Amino acid sequence: MIASSFWLPPDISTHGSTIDLIIEYVHWFMVVLFIAWGSYFLYCLVRFRAGANPKATYRDAKAKPSKAAEVVVIIIEAILLVGFSIPVWAYYRSDPPGNDKNPLVVRVVAQQFAWNIHYPGPDGKFGATKPELVDEALNPVGLVDGSEDPAAADDYVSVNIFHMPKDRDVLVRLSSKDVIHSFAVPLLRVKQDAIPGMEIPIWFKAEKTNEETQEIMRRPFDLPESAEGEEAETFVKENRLRITMDEYAGIPAGMTLSMDHLKTLVDAGVTSVDMAPGFPVNIQCAQLCGLGHYRMKGQMKIYETADFEAWYADAGKEEVFDEDDFDDEEEDEEDE
Repeated sequence: MIASSFWLPPDISTHGSTIDLIIEYVHWFMVVLFIAWGSYFLYCLVRFRAGANPKATYRDAKAKPSKAAEVVVIIIEAILLVGFSIPVWAYYRSDPPGNDKNPLVVRVVAQQFAWNIHYPGPDGKFGATKPELVDEALNPVGLVDGSEDPAAADDYVSVNIFHMPKDRDVLVRLSSKDVIHSFAVPLLRVKQDAIPGMEIPIWFKAEKTNEETQEIMRRPFDLPESAEGEEAETFVKENRLRITMDEYAGIPAGMTLSMDHLKTLVDAGVTSVDMAPGFPVNIQCAQLCGLGHYRMKGQMKIYETADFEAWYADAGKEEVFDEDDFDDEEEDEEDE
């Protein structure tokens, strides 16, 4: 589709194509509407200019074409809403993945300013949680000890990193600790408000892994002529979250760009490299939720089925998410 090819991010979900189609129809309708009303506006400027109408007219205005145009606009908007948007939404909401599809069920608890992802573990049962046990550093969801609730013994909580398999339904039970947030994953065409006191289900299925998504987002980048100076520093800063997609001048594929890598590439005479985002599938908060809203973001790691099962078997081991690797805000402030 045109929308996905030009102005929308890649779609890696099974349901995203229908959403993109609606967005494309709406944009084309707005283009036609803009041209039509813009043309009518210019006509009015010329037709009713002061020079051509030196004397005011006090008769009631009669504008049958304008009224007809408004009726047409209303009809088209009704078609878009009733004929496309509502059926797509109804189809999505009426077909949640049942147990027969073996969905991965995950709790996502939003808070200022992080995403807490709670996995039930191999037993498939979520352990009990208690507000008084919440520790932002050690126990962000307030999970009880395994001795109190055996179902909690194999549970795993990840902060800002959502692990999931490719080609398997994922059912998210979304909630919030504090204020209204919005769980948004643009590449999966997912967006849902997280409301305190409510647990809202959403579901999706990814068709591509992170590596396959990076391949889609691969782009050539021209390197600066020198590895020193302001131009080189700016280039690295703007692309510090991108990785090289192939081996260049001995630098292995998959390496994150750095000043040392840039120097190696320039010294070797490399003028252009293919790069892609290091974190291609991002989780964003699409609802203004406080002063730290800008940094409330995480990443999804989408695996092949076997790789996910291998990760899930070891889930619970310590995992460190370095925010500095994912957010260059602090570095920008230091440079200033």
